[in-house]
Amino acid sequence: MEKQVWAESREDSDTRFHRQNVHPYVLKHLTPFALMEKSIFVPLCGRSLDLVYFSQFAERVVGVERVENTILQFFAENQLAYEKVGERYIAGNLTLFCKDLFALTPDEVGEIDLVYDRASLAALPLPLRVGYLQKMEELTAPGTEYFLNTLEYAPEMNTAPFSIAPEEIYGYFPNYVIKHVESPEVPHHRMIRKFNLDYLREHGFLMRKLYDASYASLIEAANRSFYEFSY
Repeated sequence: MEKQVWAESREDSDTRFHRQNVHPYVLKHLTPFALMEKSIFVPLCGRSLDLVYFSQFAERVVGVERVENTILQFFAENQLAYEKVGERYIAGNLTLFCKDLFALTPDEVGEIDLVYDRASLAALPLPLRVGYLQKMEELTAPGTEYFLNTLEYAPEMNTAPFSIAPEEIYGYFPNYVIKHVESPEVPHHRMIRKFNLDYLREHGFLMRKLYDASYASLIEAANRSFYEFSY
């Protein structure tokens, strides 16, 4: 059901997820030099302009987006010619899969050097995050880098993007080295005005996978986060 809500929000052009420019954390932490010769994976990519930035410097960029109309909008807005091969939309070194993230396989994605998650984890309610974490475990190998962007705000809402405290991230990624590199309060964020929030912080995390985590350990981590941060 939550996956259907995500798709419907895309089709309704929900602007809570889409930015009109490259994210400033990308420009600061994922520099052209850092992206050279890298394979980048962007889950639930939408029509993010970050994809265009990555494709200019990385060796290969792979995104996955369930809603076909969003993919078509991305190519039209950025005036990119593409070739459609099955579920793949290909433009040079950029490939977008039109399919459910949870159905994506390691063979389809290929080797990943860096995962860029700006709105994927925050798009899923807590019960579905275990499945997301397990899918990312399946698609990545030890040594994979990971840049994660989350929001923390109050009062919390029972809708995406969900508020996620930094402490939760350490629970969700027990097999990663984590650096909490950004945590500014953003008083002029559009969500504050729209939802009358008391405050909003936008967090950034640079992470590196040390080892593969078992499904049982991910369930334990997610359940621990549920009881510690939901009450």
